[in-house]
Amino acid sequence: MGDREAAIQAAIADLNSGVFSSQRAAARAYNIAQSTLSTRVNRGAPNRAAYQH
Repeated sequence: MGDREAAIQAAIADLNSGVFSSQRAAARAYNIAQSTLSTRVNRGAPNRAAYQH
């Protein structure tokens, strides 16, 4: 798992545990795009993992 993926997973975990009250705050804290975090929260797996055959 790369550094970016680790940051995304940590942001999602903190968001789910209540550390952050919004996706925007979590994305800002972990220096990732809010749209990326939103997509991952709503969709789950990253695109390249979701579409592997």
